[in-house]
Amino acid sequence: MISIKLKEVIKDTGKIDEQYGGFEILVLDEEKFPWADVFQLLIESGFQIWVKKKNSNLEINSKPEVG
Repeated sequence: MISIKLKEVIKDTGKIDEQYGGFEILVLDEEKFPWADVFQLLIESGFQIWVKKKNSNLEINSKPEVG
């Protein structure tokens, strides 16, 4: 399951919340965060990805692609 894989990859460098069939990932450590692995896992699993600033942290939002 993708949520388990994400948790294994991200470890303590971020916080994951499941939202409406997708994920909201708060990046807690930008230097150690496994950016490429997370993006590749989400894209290969059929998710669209957005990145935004939330307070002082970056946040990755994803949802399953429709169609």
